[in-house]
Amino acid sequence: MSLPLVIMGNDGDEGSDMRDWSGGLSVQRLLLAETLGLAMARLAAGILAKHRDALARTGIPDAEEILDSPEFHADNAIFTAILDATNECLGHFDRRPAEQRWCDALLQILELADAAPVAGVSAP
Repeated sequence: MSLPLVIMGNDGDEGSDMRDWSGGLSVQRLLLAETLGLAMARLAAGILAKHRDALARTGIPDAEEILDSPEFHADNAIFTAILDATNECLGHFDRRPAEQRWCDALLQILELADAAPVAGVSAP
């Protein structure tokens, strides 16, 4: 059973029903989804840029230290979650299995990250 999503009014009263896709509310939801998507793309691209050198130098002693750091593991988990979510969203438009879409999902993330500054979304 699902409960209706409701936006609270200024005085704590229940506001409009979030399932109402007419008018300004639907535009608000689309803008929120767009901003969230662009911000996540920027975050993922930032993680890739931060660790690009270490990933390119595997086999070099200091690279192994970076790859084993807690910061790298945390960034890797965040990036993987963003990539998985992008892949799942892409699945609504592309019926190939998820294993075949991951490269396209990565390209979508990088393209969105490039578009984010134009849309006014700042880097994390």
